[in-house]
Amino acid sequence: MAPSATAIEREHKLFEYATEKSVDTAEIPLEEGWEKLREQGIEVIVDVLRRCATTCQPFGNKGYVSLYTISYRMCSSVGNRDHSKALYDRSQQELISISQSVLGELKQIHDTSTHCAETFLRHFAHHWANHKILVKWIQQLFRHLDNGYVANTSRATLTSVGLRAFYDHVFIPLKFELSEAIFFAIDCHRDGKDVDLGLIRSCVDVFPIMVLASRVSNLASIQAATNTQMEVSLYLHEFESKFLRRASDYYAQNSKQWLELASASNYLYKVETIIRQEAELSHQILHASTRDKLLKVCQRELLERHADAIVNQGTGMHFLLEHDHPEDLQRMYLLLHSSPNGAAAMTCNFHHFALGRAKAILKERAERVLRLKAEGKVASADDPVMVEQLLALRTRLTSMIATFFAGDSQFERALDSALQDVANNDISKETTNIEIFVMYTDRILSGKIKLPDESMEHTLNELLHLFLLIADKDLYAERYREQLAKRLLAKRYVSLHTERAMIVKLKTQQGAPFTTKLEGMINDFTIGALAIRLIMQNFSCR
Repeated sequence: MAPSATAIEREHKLFEYATEKSVDTAEIPLEEGWEKLREQGIEVIVDVLRRCATTCQPFGNKGYVSLYTISYRMCSSVGNRDHSKALYDRSQQELISISQSVLGELKQIHDTSTHCAETFLRHFAHHWANHKILVKWIQQLFRHLDNGYVANTSRATLTSVGLRAFYDHVFIPLKFELSEAIFFAIDCHRDGKDVDLGLIRSCVDVFPIMVLASRVSNLASIQAATNTQMEVSLYLHEFESKFLRRASDYYAQNSKQWLELASASNYLYKVETIIRQEAELSHQILHASTRDKLLKVCQRELLERHADAIVNQGTGMHFLLEHDHPEDLQRMYLLLHSSPNGAAAMTCNFHHFALGRAKAILKERAERVLRLKAEGKVASADDPVMVEQLLALRTRLTSMIATFFAGDSQFERALDSALQDVANNDISKETTNIEIFVMYTDRILSGKIKLPDESMEHTLNELLHLFLLIADKDLYAERYREQLAKRLLAKRYVSLHTERAMIVKLKTQQGAPFTTKLEGMINDFTIGALAIRLIMQNFSCR
């Protein structure tokens, strides 16, 4: 923007004055010189900033050089009085006076816009931006004071003086109002209202810089202050701790109502969205140290406090399992597994679901037994339906654990516990579940059920898992030996290699003593078969 005619004329007169004083080498009296510097320097800067012309240069080159020349000659002209201390003190007082006027204006805006936090924040951010520009220009006009007077007296630099004036006379008196306005604006953003997050960020960023303003006295420039690694103690104490309490209160008040009005899956979807939005909000407007703390607050207020209610309500985990909602189950686990209450409630529900499904299989077996009795028949232990249903149930739930619950060992133990209850609950005294399991294993090893090698290996491993759930393993071993003997005598086995492989699996789980007799039977059968072949060869040779 081109300078106005008034500004050009003012700078021309100022240039003539500075030139005249330089040529004559005459002393510039303190009051006369300060009047020029204040009225045609500092007040011009303030006037430009008040007109919101932050991108305008308050002076042209001629005006800036003239002002600097005047201030310099007042402090370093040979044979003349040194007014360095007076200029320093008056510059400091001018910065304080301007800051006090800003305080009055902001207080009035706050009092008249109590229901519009964004209005107060916008004016605060505007004055903070203006103050930084003001300090920058004053430091440039009196740079020689930093280089000479400040260096020799160890007083604060003009940049530090300017920031301290804002800290003492604007920030400290208004820090509560500033924080509350920021919190209110953030709550509005959470409620879905349109809020300028860039504005909030500019106000939040004031807190760390104010630490420098209160503690550091040797800041060379505003740029140096903004580039300095920030000390966040004031931010943590005056802003972050209150912000986290405010967030906690907000979600504590709203979460209960949201849960009452929504199904578990809808509530968790909303929570997932909130957590993502809070992470984005933290990245956009807060210091990096706040993110994890904020997410912990959300986790506590939205999930941990309501974990039991979320999981156990009518539309909770059991409902999702019954009606096969994989995405909702996965979301529930991801959000609640880190909560002790949530993890316990989920595994408990999963156990009840698995137990219910397994008991339904036993019930079907019981109904088949009753039908056979009604027909005058005896139920056989050779009932592949029950075992195949149990194996299918375990395969399905194991896959669910791996896919939706990240292979969580707590869910695996819950599944084992449910299947263990069923495996040791016999339907009838005539036929035990152990006999049914052994007979199904016999079907596999005898070749009644034709399976390729890979499927057979998988099925035998699944049967081994059912075996591990059985309480009376001695009875299992006895029934297994009986069926093994029948297979060997009748030569109804897929292969001796497969028989040995299954015995090795049992040995690995239960130890060598458990399979000694089984291994002896295989060895005796092998030796006997070999002896028979040798005898037959001898007879054929004769």
